[in-house]
Amino acid sequence: MNRFFLDPHLFSGDRVNFPKGIAHQIIHVLRMHSGELVDVLDGQGSVYRVQLNIDLDQKIVYGKILEKSPATTEPNVSITLCFGMTSRDKVEFILQKGTEIGISQFVPFISSRTLVQSTNLSGKKKERWERIIQEAAEQSHRGKLPSLQPPKHFEDYLNAVCDQHDLSLIAWEGAETVADSLRENIRNFHGSKIALFIGPEGGFSEQEIDTAKKAGCQVVTLGDRILRMETAAVVFPAVVLYEICEF
Repeated sequence: MNRFFLDPHLFSGDRVNFPKGIAHQIIHVLRMHSGELVDVLDGQGSVYRVQLNIDLDQKIVYGKILEKSPATTEPNVSITLCFGMTSRDKVEFILQKGTEIGISQFVPFISSRTLVQSTNLSGKKKERWERIIQEAAEQSHRGKLPSLQPPKHFEDYLNAVCDQHDLSLIAWEGAETVADSLRENIRNFHGSKIALFIGPEGGFSEQEIDTAKKAGCQVVTLGDRILRMETAAVVFPAVVLYEICEF
């Protein structure tokens, strides 16, 4: 069953209007026909079984809602992944795989050792990143679209993110004690929101770690081996979800 995320304003009563880009995909790429069924998601947690109506002359696609049900594929815990800005291919990998795993929000930041030192994000790049998230969400049967925040400096995000989450964890290779283990920090977690911070290729500086601690972050280790940034960005949330029985 093909799945499509649509903006809520495209729903009207029992009718769904497909935007031009998705209509083109339905007609010319998927080569679907009137009467076929698809699943449509509103990005807010509901799934709609929809019967297609295709006007080939006008190249218009709309559908009739046959059934509405809650999405059941979302984790019970909302995870925000904060990561250092890096090369385009690595960012796109993180967005795609993070969406598949179950990330709810992506927060890219600039720190002293990030490869990218500009917070500027072009409209074209933002559209591409959001499209990658949407395609990954459709492929992995997510019930909600993860959000993507604009890049900011590490310190500018730190306090706000920590204040908005029940638990904030920052991965650092300098964490050595048993108390710094990931399992130890989430053993008795009963909240609903977790923020995870992944440093850039060069890691966090000691000053940044101290700042994170003062903001309320718990420093954790991801093990004895040093992981690449993009590897850590996948492993960290996957292990957290596993430990809280979401896998």
